[in-house]
Amino acid sequence: MKGEDNATHSIRRRTYLGIAASAGLAGLAGCSSGTTASAARAPPKVPKGALEAGGWEYIGGHSLDPAFERSVGPASVSAAFETVVYEDMDLSETLKEKTLGQAEGQFSLFFATRVTLDPSLSNLPETVRGTVVDLVEKHARKHYETQLSDVGVTDIEQTDTRSTTVDTGDSARVTDYGATISFDTITFPFTDEKEFTIEGQEFDVSGMLAVWEHDGAILVAGGAHPGENIELSVTKEPTEAIEVSVDIDLGLTPDAYRDELRSLVKGVE
Repeated sequence: MKGEDNATHSIRRRTYLGIAASAGLAGLAGCSSGTTASAARAPPKVPKGALEAGGWEYIGGHSLDPAFERSVGPASVSAAFETVVYEDMDLSETLKEKTLGQAEGQFSLFFATRVTLDPSLSNLPETVRGTVVDLVEKHARKHYETQLSDVGVTDIEQTDTRSTTVDTGDSARVTDYGATISFDTITFPFTDEKEFTIEGQEFDVSGMLAVWEHDGAILVAGGAHPGENIELSVTKEPTEAIEVSVDIDLGLTPDAYRDELRSLVKGVE
């Protein structure tokens, strides 16, 4: 008996990418203020051609204005955030189809946020500018990790910190993440009186967060996706006369998801 569709009760309950909220970066808020950032505010530009070609769809966006006001050295800096969030709908629909409609949720997300500062980042002294970018990056990492934790992701760790050149030519600081998520025990009926149970499993989650300066603002972009394929083979003997085998293979391709996410992040401006 092939049971690819039978594994999905837990998948539906635990779609880890409720992390759309991580794009909001509310954790950056710090001290609220009644003032607003006077510089022009707008959502970041995203690579719409690549998103459309990859089956991604816009699922939401929001503003946080004012977000914070801080004294950094001799300067007082306030900020506003504009965020857009996209879901890999092709992947979601494929998994839904493979599991006969039972695996529903967000499996890969991409977000981008523009942090608009007043005064503009380009008008701040060099020493202050670096401190402000560091502050945004620190809080962005913290909030990203908190959002993962809030939706049941565990063993969250920064696996690498590196620099990359984005499509505009700017240098971004990138933090790569690895984590795990537990899927609950799966139980489905075998006969009117017997059930077939597959014990809970842990699977890998991968993600990234990038921060860089561009045209006097700070851009934050990243996302998360399955870090390994969900593939199981279980054999049980509910009676002495019957042996039942269940094979689960969702055909996930983590390397391709990682490369696509990195390309989308680089295309933000």
